[in-house]
Amino acid sequence: MLNRRLFLGGAFATAATVSAGLHTRPLLAENASTAPRALVDWHSHYVSQAEMKFLATRAQPPKLVTGADGTIQLDNATTVSAIGGPSAFAPSDIQARLRNLDQNGIQRQLLTHTVALGFDASLPIEEQRALYRAFNDELAEVVVKNRPRFLAVAALPASDPVWAAQELERAHRELGFIGGSLPLNAFATLAGARTLKPLFDTAQKHNSHFFIHRGPASDRVPGQPPLVVPDDTAYARWNLISNSHLAAGAITLGLTDFLDAYPDVSVEIIMLGGFFTHLFDSIIPAARANGVADPLQKLRRIYIDTGPYSVRNAGWVRYACDKIGADRILFGTDYGVGGGQRGDVGPALATLDATLTPEQRQTIYFDNTRALLAAKGLS
Repeated sequence: MLNRRLFLGGAFATAATVSAGLHTRPLLAENASTAPRALVDWHSHYVSQAEMKFLATRAQPPKLVTGADGTIQLDNATTVSAIGGPSAFAPSDIQARLRNLDQNGIQRQLLTHTVALGFDASLPIEEQRALYRAFNDELAEVVVKNRPRFLAVAALPASDPVWAAQELERAHRELGFIGGSLPLNAFATLAGARTLKPLFDTAQKHNSHFFIHRGPASDRVPGQPPLVVPDDTAYARWNLISNSHLAAGAITLGLTDFLDAYPDVSVEIIMLGGFFTHLFDSIIPAARANGVADPLQKLRRIYIDTGPYSVRNAGWVRYACDKIGADRILFGTDYGVGGGQRGDVGPALATLDATLTPEQRQTIYFDNTRALLAAKGLS
């Protein structure tokens, strides 16, 4: 098998040849006059033209509608993870994104499909395959045109792990991606996770990184949570549902034997795994009592990212540092939800700067990224 550094370099070179003559932006150098504040934002979303075109053809949610103010919106389907209805939706403005990264001293950003839209559960698999392939092709063009500012993971369906494995293979070999994105509820139980074996077998061959975002999986995947639509205090109950789902997925990946066969696959769960680290004081002794020799070490096999909690739940980030260790936490901002020019990485940096110790910031902003990229054969 090709050395991964050469492998990805070849993929980028091929793509660059196809896009010859396109303007590329320089990477913020670590020894530049303005030192970087963080190396990579590991949690951001990209809305594609491919999605806009696809959704414009649909008569049922998820579909595009025109709002009362004349703007295009996404009328989404209700799933186990979120209530549906219209919301702002537009193709991502890459130049605005780059300006925001530059203004805040972020060297690079991981671009992902917005898994929380719930397409894995709301679209037929045939439509997912076509949409995700078009999305991944478009995302590859964005990465190439703006080298080396972006990393990318492929949109993948949990409901067809064989096709997803083939698309992940293509993403590594042809598109220069570092892995794939998946809905968290595919890992709600070990039975569900095991259906993804073909995908993870391929990921192990390629040293893949999985970005696992809050979101529903297809009912083809066993163990899906029931659909509950709160009719009282919904603003609080959807938060309860979301954080519970996140913790369930983190427990599956952290405490079961699923990841044992995939030591070279890195897994990132968004938003600190929800209630995940808050349960450690009860989970760890219970695990020991049930024969798990070193439950903390097992739980530390996964990465968790700060996501939007870097702004609104910064105390949870500090708490997670105490429980799982700062060396398992990736800096992320949730930039770009809804596309357009939406997003700002600045508040996340400002809040964490005021909340974390200098040592924790060094680890989360710099050291973890260097270690993770080095494990992927990247600088």
